Amino acid sequence: MRQGTKPLDVLWTRIESWASPGVPDLFGVYKGESFWVELKLHKLKSVKYIDLSPQQILWQTRHSQAGANVWNLVGHPASRTVKLYRGARAIELGRDATRTEDLVPCYECDAPYDWSTVMDTIALDRV
Repeated sequence: MRQGTKPLDVLWTRIESWASPGVPDLFGVYKGESFWVELKLHKLKSVKYIDLSPQQILWQTRHSQAGANVWNLVGHPASRTVKLYRGARAIELGRDATRTEDLVPCYECDAPYDWSTVMDTIALDRV
């Protein structure tokens, strides 16, 4: 992600998660907007849940409710697809054994990734 967004002048800060459980992997600023991004890899192309810890769900829910811009970027290496999900949906995104339908992402793209649209979605597409 960092390499793909380098030409876009995104300011990234990598967060060491061991220092504070639940805090997303990245803090970024793009076009004057700040945001948090949790990075996840998914082995299956269908996404019925995102493997978020209870601390991550709590952090994303509380900070989203307070007005923070929080996202989950889920990559599927085999299909070379990335999907974006809002942190405000963290409770819904977590593991649910009864879910039969795939989660619907806010944005999805295949390689080669359109990092400009990914970043516009993250930084500028708020609910």
